[in-house]
Amino acid sequence: MRLGGRWNPPHSFPVLYTSCSREVAVANLWHRFEGEAIQPWEVAEERQADLYELRVSQAGLVDILTAEGIAGVGLPQRYPEGVGHELTQPVGRRLHGEGRPGVWCRSAALPTGQEIALFFEFAERPAIIGPPHRLWEWFPVPEDQRPG
Repeated sequence: MRLGGRWNPPHSFPVLYTSCSREVAVANLWHRFEGEAIQPWEVAEERQADLYELRVSQAGLVDILTAEGIAGVGLPQRYPEGVGHELTQPVGRRLHGEGRPGVWCRSAALPTGQEIALFFEFAERPAIIGPPHRLWEWFPVPEDQRPG
């Protein structure tokens, strides 16, 4: 929350960013490490990204997936390609101010994929399904970098 994200400006409101598929989760982690000097598996094991499977049953998510939904919130039709946080954060702030529970949107890391961003104050908590998956269980970690 301190740094903000695609839909929430820094120091504003908390958002849970979720990927709607494993492929999107993988793309998001690669995106997060773009330009970094290390790979995701080189981070200390206790700080590596675990994957949680969630059941999201949330009515009222704002459509930022379809052409109509994208136009409806005032974003360019090319979204998410070439559309930065300076355009999406004001949309998120407005939707949060309207008491919306979150957005169902295209993934910036994998534009053919989908994500759901839940605005904590107005969204139902998703159910966690099963234990977390460790990085080497869901991400393409090279064999020689896997534990044990």
